[in-house]
Amino acid sequence: MARMAGLRPKAAGTIATASQYVDDAVDADIRHHEKGNKLAPIVTAHKLLELTENRDVNDQPFVWVPFHFFPGNKGKDFTEQLLCRKDSPLINELIDHYLDLHDCPFALELIGLVAHVYADTFSHSGFSGVSSRQNKVDAASITPLNAAAPTATYLDKKLDSFFRMFGFQGGLWTNVRRSIISNGAVAVLPDLPYLEWSFRYEHSPEIFKRNNVDTFLEACRKMHAMFQRFVSLSTGHDDGTSGIDFSTKEDRIKDILSFQDGKTQRSEKWRTAFTKGELGIKPGEEIPLYDPALWDKQRNHFPGLDKPQKVAASNIYHFYQAASLHRHYLLRELLPKHNLIVV
Repeated sequence: MARMAGLRPKAAGTIATASQYVDDAVDADIRHHEKGNKLAPIVTAHKLLELTENRDVNDQPFVWVPFHFFPGNKGKDFTEQLLCRKDSPLINELIDHYLDLHDCPFALELIGLVAHVYADTFSHSGFSGVSSRQNKVDAASITPLNAAAPTATYLDKKLDSFFRMFGFQGGLWTNVRRSIISNGAVAVLPDLPYLEWSFRYEHSPEIFKRNNVDTFLEACRKMHAMFQRFVSLSTGHDDGTSGIDFSTKEDRIKDILSFQDGKTQRSEKWRTAFTKGELGIKPGEEIPLYDPALWDKQRNHFPGLDKPQKVAASNIYHFYQAASLHRHYLLRELLPKHNLIVV
């Protein structure tokens, strides 16, 4: 989406890496330099198996709320206001603010981070980042509607393994006797772009149907527009074109989103279409594979730098700057401005 919006390959790569790195910034260990300097990471996610951290009600507002379940601020009571809402006025106010920072040293990492948060408002809509009965789903009601045979087998194994891991008795199709936070109650289903599925919250008799293809397509369209705004404001990041009109490639993007297979195969589907020029970019250009180790190494090599201040020019430091700013701005400025006190 960033390349289609007219961003240079390197800038688009930084944005895309920052966006995915939100899920991978799980290291909390401070690095110490012999000269006395420290590099303190900002944790933006926890590993799935870290049950203690994921269920820590004091930690949830600092990780899951700002980075994965942006509050929609809709409804009468606090827990309802914390529910994520796709493309809400509040997330757009946040985006406007960050676009004003388009020329700061960590602008690319910041726009990548907010792309992750923005996309999650679509896939995580209806769930919040704190332990709440609003998140409780009747496991027996979860029904994939369009899964082809291999996908259905994968989902059955994945969900059964997931629920057993988190202590649900009897596997997938039994009543939920324990609750986990956020959309963990529906496991991987909101994040599979091709899936149509339905479910019921425990607190409501209503059956909700989700068409992830339509949701993801809308998210792609909105992110493309956000990136185009960034291109128009920033300096030195545009590729010299006016970008690709999203509507001209919408059908091809929807086709890719509808592809049912594992994430490696889905990633390859995107990369192949891009390289062939099917998304409007000149044929031959490739999307580089995502590799979090590149940024991990920048963090881990900090103690060995001859001049510790050099870290300030690295992507990982820029990412921590962006994550720190975002967490503070959301929790201490934007939400209180709208009478929503989370911490």
